[in-house]
Amino acid sequence: MDSLSAIVEALTSGEVIAYPTEGVWGMGCDPSNLTAVRKLISLKSRSEGKGFILVGSQLFHFNKYAEVEANEVKLLSKWPGPHTWLVPALNISPLLTGGSKKVALRLTEHEEVVAICNKFGGAILSTSANKEGESTLLEAGDIKKVFPGVKVLQGNLGGFSKPSTIEDLMTGEVIRG
Repeated sequence: MDSLSAIVEALTSGEVIAYPTEGVWGMGCDPSNLTAVRKLISLKSRSEGKGFILVGSQLFHFNKYAEVEANEVKLLSKWPGPHTWLVPALNISPLLTGGSKKVALRLTEHEEVVAICNKFGGAILSTSANKEGESTLLEAGDIKKVFPGVKVLQGNLGGFSKPSTIEDLMTGEVIRG
């Protein structure tokens, strides 16, 4: 598998990466590089209208995507960890939000994802490692087979058996439990 340095170099170069998360294997890219976002959409055969989760290791990683400081107390009531908040978005690409006025954010404490975000210096786009409509891939080797050319950071899943909960910050509605 690939080193942390190779993963961060791939992110910086506009490539798609794969990595373990709290519950499932994830794939991602630099959310500020829309060419990379489109590449990920194409690799997954994913609809452009779905939007993505942005995952970071520090609150300030989200500053260019959403107003997080004004909502810090509420956000930190369930962060860090496998909880995704839908937060009112700043003026960002609809490729990230799925055309919504909200962006999905997760502050992680997962060791490998924290290492990626810290070395990259910001949030990364995150989605499950699978083709749309298919089961999430369970092993790093399977990701390499289905997505050749994608750099994969070896590591362990965090022990959660499902993707993160998604909750609307403003309404409290649980979108995914």
